[in-house]
Amino acid sequence: MRNEYIGNDVQLFDVREYTFASGKAKGTRAVDIWNGKGLSVTLLPDRCLDVYTVRFNNHNMAYHTANGVVAPQYYNEHGIAFLRSFAAGFLTTCGLKNYGVGDPDDQTYTFHGRIGHTPAENYGIEFSEDGKKVRIHALMRESMIFGYNFTLKRTLEMEYGKDEIRFTDEVKNEGYTESHLSMLYHFNMGYPLLSENAKIVIPTKKAVPGTDHAKRYPDSWNTFTKPEPVFEEMLFEHDLEKKEVGIDNSDINTSLRIKFDSPVLDHFLEWKACQAGTYVCGLEPMTATNSGHKANEANGTQKRLAPGESVTNSFVITFDTVK
Repeated sequence: MRNEYIGNDVQLFDVREYTFASGKAKGTRAVDIWNGKGLSVTLLPDRCLDVYTVRFNNHNMAYHTANGVVAPQYYNEHGIAFLRSFAAGFLTTCGLKNYGVGDPDDQTYTFHGRIGHTPAENYGIEFSEDGKKVRIHALMRESMIFGYNFTLKRTLEMEYGKDEIRFTDEVKNEGYTESHLSMLYHFNMGYPLLSENAKIVIPTKKAVPGTDHAKRYPDSWNTFTKPEPVFEEMLFEHDLEKKEVGIDNSDINTSLRIKFDSPVLDHFLEWKACQAGTYVCGLEPMTATNSGHKANEANGTQKRLAPGESVTNSFVITFDTVK
């Protein structure tokens, strides 16, 4: 970035690679990006190039579990052991064969899938010629002999001075038979973006409660309370008018929007937990209902990819200061 006031680009636009050195995170690669303005993020190439931290104007945006960053070798696919290595963070990618509850009769369909614990095979960082844009690419593979073979190619971009994250996923069936495709993008909002004064912005035609607690309070989907010692989580499936969701919070004068475009992400789930230590709102585009692959087969929402077929999911995440 040619500028006579600086000796090194890191004064204005900084991208740093490093590896965690201790605990269960030891050995996990990470990338920090600061856009020179109000936005900084941490990406994890060894966890599907997912977005771990996001800070805007010195305020945290994401929810992080007590697990913290957990290296992929600690992943356990049995039952709900996924929750022991679930870091949450701003984005955890779920799939590619399954999300939600696993299938005890077929271990192909594990709880929230395997892709979010998958390290990148092919990963790199590129800058634009003028040094004002950075592009990070990664290739993840989920496969098994005598089974399926998926690749996920993720490209994430940020620009100097622009409070925006863009990323595109190309998912391809590299195998020779048709295969189920199930994806859920687990965006996790946390304090202080999330508080009892936050407004959940979901342009919904209809909100369908998915848990008993949610059924008792069907109109509470767009509000939060203070943390409670015990809180039964709530799920709401939404029929969206448009593919753009977010959170506004006047406490920190911040507005966040997640806009997405995809031929397969035609369902949307909201996860709401107001529990002390688990204070989180999940905004989750997904490929089918949240009922599991068997129910999705029956209700006609299960997606498939033919041999050699691919789909592209694109996201634009913006942050703004509001008064």
